[in-house]
Amino acid sequence: MSFAILRRIARTGALVSAVALSALLAAAHAAVPDIPTVEGPITGPGEMQPGIRPGPAGTDLEDFGYVMEEYFVSGVAAGQPYKTRLLLRKPPNPEKFSGMLVGEPTHRGGNGLICQFARFGIGQRGHACMTIAARRINLTNPATPGAGLYEFNLERYGSLRVADNQANEIIAQVGRLLRENLAGGPMGQYMVRIIVLTGTSDSSGATRTYMSSGPMLDHADLRMPDGGPIYQGYFISSILGSGLVPTIADAPVIQMPTQFELHSSNGFRRPDSDEPTNRFRSYEMSGMSHNDARENPAFTGCTHPNLSQFPYGAMTFMGLQHLVDWTASGTIPPRAPSVMEIDNDLSDGTRVALDEFGNAKGGVRTTYLDVPLFTYTIPNSGPGLCNQTGYQTRLPDEVLGKLYKNYGQYVSKVEHRLKELMDEGWFPKEYASDYVQKDLKAYQE
Repeated sequence: MSFAILRRIARTGALVSAVALSALLAAAHAAVPDIPTVEGPITGPGEMQPGIRPGPAGTDLEDFGYVMEEYFVSGVAAGQPYKTRLLLRKPPNPEKFSGMLVGEPTHRGGNGLICQFARFGIGQRGHACMTIAARRINLTNPATPGAGLYEFNLERYGSLRVADNQANEIIAQVGRLLRENLAGGPMGQYMVRIIVLTGTSDSSGATRTYMSSGPMLDHADLRMPDGGPIYQGYFISSILGSGLVPTIADAPVIQMPTQFELHSSNGFRRPDSDEPTNRFRSYEMSGMSHNDARENPAFTGCTHPNLSQFPYGAMTFMGLQHLVDWTASGTIPPRAPSVMEIDNDLSDGTRVALDEFGNAKGGVRTTYLDVPLFTYTIPNSGPGLCNQTGYQTRLPDEVLGKLYKNYGQYVSKVEHRLKELMDEGWFPKEYASDYVQKDLKAYQE
């Protein structure tokens, strides 16, 4: 059987068992990526571009004792040489490592945003993070100060070279490097069992390109020596555009479009599936903006300064952990109770149908919408990235008085709904006390 036919089987989701498909792909052996040369850890010259924005005290991976290491990797991809940066964040010692590595192509803004957003849960679970600067825009991006490695520190990063058509093969080579668990490799004694590839917004586009790119080699082509996939699962959030996420035959996929995306299009919708050749979930996140405003705001001077305190990181971690569990142990994730409702009457400025409190109807729920204290409006407006976030407006006192007799009843309703959501898999226990229960005090402010 030709490799082209195998590619077609993988992409169309033809009715071939996952085991049989792996065997067929193993027989092809046509695109096992090279293992790149590794240099590092890099210690200079000058300051390292951190690749993540810090959050509130107690939430950063450094607060969990994580080690951050930078490496340069080099090799040949798409027929030409490259050299670029690999950034690793791992628990303080191998005993605390879960065996799960969360990978992401570097976002055009210079960061690994899934690791940044979900870091509080990642740190508690002991997962590691990998970010690879696989695209040219990661090296030079003069339009965004500090994002391009050249602009950040040319002396340190000036030797790096990447062409855009190399991205998929670079991502694959780094994935194979880390999965091989080579003695003396970048993960050292940390034994990697599972690697998933993730992305949000711009980096979700890079991950989708790796999943099924068209002209470049991709997931179906780039394989481990045994024929299996290099990346064993995919999680993408704040997805761009209206195109469908590619069907992957031998790895589960979870996509997480936010309320911001639905405001523009629902063209990303396709049915959930548990079929062995099409394991797929879509979680439409009501109340969630395109970018995090609670902990890592990348914007100032927005028209509405009361930026949304929706638990962006908690919900990102919720989706990521479902993907990790599905990949590692076959734990079937829940199906979203509904999709967000659409209102084609745009007189209120949004195509998302809103309830009597001004919040989105349907989709994945949280206590923030089901036991409301605020209206969460998406999008915001103003300079820079303000439109990527939302803002919150406290409900009038007379409305709150009808909803809750007093503070005690409000707390009771929140905690009851929180338990239901946690039991159903819609809110991670890691964020219950430090987020939902801490936010209860806003009722009295």
